[in-house]
Amino acid sequence: MTLKYFTESNSAAGYINLQDENLIGISQIYHLKSPDDKLVDLLLKDLLKQLPKRISAPELIYSAFNPEYLAGIILREKGIAFTSGESVPTDAKVLELADLYNGSLIKKKQVQIDELRLKMREQYQKMYMHLNAALLIHDEWESIYIDRMDFAKANKFKADFLERLFSSDIPPSKGNSHVIHRFFGASTPLGLVDFIPELTTGLRRILIKGRPGSGKSTLMRAILAKAVELGYDADVYYCSLDPKSLDMVVIPELNFCIFDATAPHEYEPSFATDTIINTYDEFIKPGTDERWATVLVAVETKYNNQIHEALMAMKAGHEARTQISKLYCEALMLVPYNDVLVELIDCLE
Repeated sequence: MTLKYFTESNSAAGYINLQDENLIGISQIYHLKSPDDKLVDLLLKDLLKQLPKRISAPELIYSAFNPEYLAGIILREKGIAFTSGESVPTDAKVLELADLYNGSLIKKKQVQIDELRLKMREQYQKMYMHLNAALLIHDEWESIYIDRMDFAKANKFKADFLERLFSSDIPPSKGNSHVIHRFFGASTPLGLVDFIPELTTGLRRILIKGRPGSGKSTLMRAILAKAVELGYDADVYYCSLDPKSLDMVVIPELNFCIFDATAPHEYEPSFATDTIINTYDEFIKPGTDERWATVLVAVETKYNNQIHEALMAMKAGHEARTQISKLYCEALMLVPYNDVLVELIDCLE
């Protein structure tokens, strides 16, 4: 099965990159160092077309700056990865792609490129400012429900749920657990994008519903801690806005996942084995929504306004990024491009 995910996020804490954590155990790493991410996308997609049929489970890493662009490929069964971006993995072989462009043409356009890069960086800084403001408002939103949580009931539910969830007679495949950290979604110039359907196909799915601060991430942390204690591997997916918060935990050896199915990644049961937990119904004092309706509407409106401003800034940055790509594409030379593609294909042998 092909996995699709992000290892980077434009978050309230700024730019976050979990690339290195996904490369543990990979022995051959080829890093594509390029002044333009469109070139990386072209090379990786052409490389995908050449993958031997025996490689059945490529991991496709997408760009949070443009979810239509590939930013990396991991062939875990072969121990090979192709990466990109400013962060160069340790022991990676670096392929300098600047030589694929006509240098004289780029030199003529350098002033324009530099101006566009400055505009792009300014818009991204504006985006991070609004995302940070959104998270502070989200914390205020959460506090309304945290203050009205029945912690005794939540703790009992958690204990009973963990006992049922891990009552399997399937032992861990290894002596100790290995945890991989990723993002299943991202705020992008095309809006909020997630790969939940691709990542959860074939798994027994537990969908968590609830309000901000009603215990969704806390319950997932407890499940992760129990899996690690018992020695099971886990794939952990963080919130793209707040990287300290969990949005999904997958325990592959037990064939189940649990994920936050509320907005902005709202899902309903679609398979017979899907189940729902509603933490608001289970843990929060009844009538909280009604009692605090006016305050909640005001907080949610403020939050949505900040998210909207962040996405507008991201789109403005993306427009500058797209113009930079067009300038580089006009200077791309096909012969060296094909030479590099052949070199990458040879890496698969």
